[in-house]
Amino acid sequence: MRSQLAIQASPELLARVRAAAAARGWSITKLVVTWLEAGLEGPLTGPVDTSGLSARVAALEAAVAALEGARRAPIPRRPAPQASGAGLVPVAADAPAGALTTAELADRTGTNRGSWNNWAVKASTGQVRRHPTAGSWRLVGKGSGPNGGPDRWLWEPA
Repeated sequence: MRSQLAIQASPELLARVRAAAAARGWSITKLVVTWLEAGLEGPLTGPVDTSGLSARVAALEAAVAALEGARRAPIPRRPAPQASGAGLVPVAADAPAGALTTAELADRTGTNRGSWNNWAVKASTGQVRRHPTAGSWRLVGKGSGPNGGPDRWLWEPA
């Protein structure tokens, strides 16, 4: 008693199997069953078709090398966004001791950090934002957080 076996094969592979069966004068079923039996009995003997394998391996090695090289290259620092009418917003390397990040300011005042960031993008360093519930806060500039990462807007009470 025999059972039917269904496999997923690319059209190219199916064409090669058909050609191999036709070259031997066999049906596709006989060819596949013979190959399956041979594979289960031990290692396959005879020439293995490796055409294109070397080129594919070389291409993969080149792609991996390019990815590794890109990972090692330093990431260029993005310039700070343009302030309205002013030059670039300076990075606050010497930020005042009491300066807060936008996230800290929003947490402390119970406000939305997005609204502070949206305002800061359009403002110049030193400008004061007067918030109806949070009070007045001066934009200090941008600085990196204690754990690194992207530069953040910094604020101080005005």
